[in-house]
Amino acid sequence: MKNRTKGLVVIFLVLGNLVAFAQNITIQGVITAEDDGLPLPGANVVVKDMAIGASANFDGEYTLEVPSGDVTLVFSYQGFSSQEVSVGGQRTINVALKTDVNELDEVVIIGYGSTTKKDLTGSIATIKSEDLESVRSTTADDFVQGRVSGLLLTQTSGQPGGATSVRIRGSSSINASNEPLYVIDGFPVDNNSDNLSAGVAEGPSINALSTLSANDIASIDVLKDASATAIYGSRGANGVIIITTKRGLNGDAQINYDTYLGVSEVIKKLDVLNASQFAFYVNESKYNGSGDPRFYTNPTSFGVGTDWQDEIFRTAITKSHDLSIKGGNQDIKYAVSGSYLDQEGVVIETDFKRYNFRVNLDFKATEKLSIENSLSLNRTNFNTARTETTGGVEVASSAITGAYQFNPLLPVFDPEGNYTKGNFIVQDDGTFVNDVSNIQEQIPNFPSPVAYQKLTESKGKATRILDNLAIKWDVAKNLQLKTTLGVDLNINEQFYFRTEEIDFGNSPGAFAAQAKNTATSYLAESTLNYTNTFNNRHRVNALVGASWQDFTIESLSGNALGFPTENFGSNNLGLGLNPGVSSNIIESRLISYFGRVNYILDNKYIFTATSRVDGSSKFGDGNKYGFFPSGAFAWNVSEEDFLQDSGLYLKLRLGYGIIGNESIAPYSAQSTFKPTYHSFNDNEVVGQLPSTPANSALKWERTEQYNIGLDLGFFNDRLGFTIDGYRKNTEDLLLNLQVPSQTGYIQSVVNAGSVRNEGIELGINAQMFKGKFNWDVNLTGAYNKNKILDLAGLDNIPTGFGILGITNWQLLVEGGEIGAFYGYVSDGIVQLDDDPATTPRFATDTFTPGERKYKDLNGDGVIDADNDRTFIGNPIPEYTFGINNTITWKNWDLNIFMQGVYGNEIANFNRINLENLNGQGNVLLEAFSNRWTPNNPSNTYTRAADGPRNIVFSDHYVEDGSYLRLKSATLGYSIPGKFLSKMKINKLRFYLTGKNLFTLTDYSGVDPEVSFGGQNNNLSAGADFGGYPTSRTFLLGLNVNF
Repeated sequence: MKNRTKGLVVIFLVLGNLVAFAQNITIQGVITAEDDGLPLPGANVVVKDMAIGASANFDGEYTLEVPSGDVTLVFSYQGFSSQEVSVGGQRTINVALKTDVNELDEVVIIGYGSTTKKDLTGSIATIKSEDLESVRSTTADDFVQGRVSGLLLTQTSGQPGGATSVRIRGSSSINASNEPLYVIDGFPVDNNSDNLSAGVAEGPSINALSTLSANDIASIDVLKDASATAIYGSRGANGVIIITTKRGLNGDAQINYDTYLGVSEVIKKLDVLNASQFAFYVNESKYNGSGDPRFYTNPTSFGVGTDWQDEIFRTAITKSHDLSIKGGNQDIKYAVSGSYLDQEGVVIETDFKRYNFRVNLDFKATEKLSIENSLSLNRTNFNTARTETTGGVEVASSAITGAYQFNPLLPVFDPEGNYTKGNFIVQDDGTFVNDVSNIQEQIPNFPSPVAYQKLTESKGKATRILDNLAIKWDVAKNLQLKTTLGVDLNINEQFYFRTEEIDFGNSPGAFAAQAKNTATSYLAESTLNYTNTFNNRHRVNALVGASWQDFTIESLSGNALGFPTENFGSNNLGLGLNPGVSSNIIESRLISYFGRVNYILDNKYIFTATSRVDGSSKFGDGNKYGFFPSGAFAWNVSEEDFLQDSGLYLKLRLGYGIIGNESIAPYSAQSTFKPTYHSFNDNEVVGQLPSTPANSALKWERTEQYNIGLDLGFFNDRLGFTIDGYRKNTEDLLLNLQVPSQTGYIQSVVNAGSVRNEGIELGINAQMFKGKFNWDVNLTGAYNKNKILDLAGLDNIPTGFGILGITNWQLLVEGGEIGAFYGYVSDGIVQLDDDPATTPRFATDTFTPGERKYKDLNGDGVIDADNDRTFIGNPIPEYTFGINNTITWKNWDLNIFMQGVYGNEIANFNRINLENLNGQGNVLLEAFSNRWTPNNPSNTYTRAADGPRNIVFSDHYVEDGSYLRLKSATLGYSIPGKFLSKMKINKLRFYLTGKNLFTLTDYSGVDPEVSFGGQNNNLSAGADFGGYPTSRTFLLGLNVNF
């Protein structure tokens, strides 16, 4: 009986276990991060209210047996919000956890360290990695346009890899640089394109930051006020942009591959005359000018002719590949990336190719010693187009202006099959003259844009090596010593070759040039950082440091002409005649000592004090060292008892500081000479001429800046506002002044004058919807007013690059603005019934109906440059703004970004040529169709004839430069995880991006984002003449993560 009882017990136990086992089910899936789709190794999953759970492996995969029935799984991971999922009948449950980071606790990179947003006292804007991933850009600085209030970025050229102009809180200097300091992984780099360029390839400058792959960037922090930038002292006056690249992580290797294919076309072409219209125009212009009979008896027979814009512009292809691997463990973390970019330009024979390789290593040698190294190797190759610049190796018309003005009657190829080169008039029977000697039938001679691009070589290659090694030693508890050693090496080589055909015999044979420029910067820095908290009330962070940075630029160039053969191009200068060789070395050094103390009381009251002493070799004895202090205070009002439970975030910020600017040529304080060549006894001898006089009193520009800020957050930060007001007063301006010729010098750099910038900045962040459908909106807006306060008695300084023989079209005066346009005020067109006695005109001109007339501002009846010119425009926008929309729904994501400017003007020098109806180059269809005639008394456009004052700079050519642009739009779709898990793919996303999709503007030119010659200084801003056009681009790409 007893044995039977035991047997029954065993049977019931077995059956019970079988039943219990039968009631369990197996759940499996993958746990990932919602923001980037990466797996979360070690993430936990438990059955709610039960002691049943499991952890995810390194691929984020988990397997868990749970009781059948209505149970709930809880997924959790450090730094992420927990998520509950009801099992129901599911067997596979994939979960994407959301990051649980309070926006106020986000890390912000500052000079020589980091902090959190809630502990900031200065004005700093951060662009996070997730913001960057929604945008595809070929250059790093393109990310900040319109996304940071108070920052104005202008794409000075549409050339692939072309330079940009960046202004943070306006322009504080007239002749010294206004570009911000760039710091890449702790290394302050030189982004001055002129310093890095070899200088013989034609076209705009190449952007120094174009060597950086956008996919390598983890974050961009923009330091704007003196409290934030004073730690960089003499280089902080124009703001600081800190770029941090991606680093390794603890876990299995993660592989990411991104690729896209794109097509680009010019945004807009100018509407000029076709062949038949051009023939009519030539007839009328010749008849009105000299009374000659009509040259063409049947203009309509020429038809449309050649559209030179179609011939010079093309549909360009862009290809990009980026591959990165990152991973590591507790001791070693690594991030390795390589990329290749092949970008054709929309102008024929132009392109930009970039090869990138980067290795970031983090090594923990001991508990107290760690080593970090950031190494990047970059190579770029580029072919450029001549734009209408002031430099290059020769003076000639550009390919761009040629596309607008070249004779549409001419074909691309002559009857012999060669490129048409000269700009000649076609005969009445359709034949044309290609003979320099036929002067009477020759239009001013410049090459066809196609011939120029095809028969010249203008190329370059650049190599950059940037390495930064940091050694961190925890000397004691809360005390860390960091030593940094780095080098930035830039080698730029450029080559130029022009065939004899393009020169039309003006020089004996072809012309060739080569140049090499090597710029090297060495950096050594040490910092000691102390951090501690006392009594849970007092938090202290103190930093002291020293820095030494050495700069060397070595250049070598040579040129020759008259080659017996053109087969070698620019590769054998020794074959040519009249060789010219030059070499140069420029050195400068910066030695600095700095410190910062940050004290926080009760998480409410924050005090920051910063100072830096910089010693620069550029300045005179007794003025080599400058002291740059700053102080700031912030009050976290929301930490007070009366606001703690309100859901409102409120912080007030006050800041003051003095920062400097030393961005001038290294030997500006010393007497310099330049070579001169003379013939003596039939021998050529070389001498030296004085260039600039010594100025031992030369010292730093000094900018004093005040800042007041307000940070607001509502509804637990779903709606946030950041408002800043500032005033920047810059004194002791570094001015390049022309010196009277009797002194024997050309110019001198002096400290003279002061400038003020003041403005307001606004940033708004809003989570419009949050859940399955997410919609985030970020708006930025800024107002800045620039004013010259004082020029130290040097008032009325004319400036402005020579364009079309026009100089001094800008004027610096006290009370005015930097770069303001200065010219005549147009007063319509001279009409038949105007009184010659009362119509003002230039002293040497006759009264001619159909010519442009100008206002006589001083009323003396004569138009002259001294008395009848005034300010007619300002190239710097008063308002800048941007709006960024990010929408996600299920597996779809959409990003739409718009930006614009308001309150600036553009000097459209293209129109001066294209409205000059002198019967020579092509002109705008609108100008010819609406020209003045006795039967059409236009008050806008002149008659068709060679008028004596057609090339005059006036407000007629100054236009409103305001615009609103749909800068980019990206639509993406991520393949659901359930389809990828079996292939071990964490994320697969396809995307379509459009850039520069449309622009709302009243500007009549190709694009309102202009700068003369692709330059980025204040005295070229807002001038449009023959620039490389901006393109509209569509990209199709994919991103995959393993």
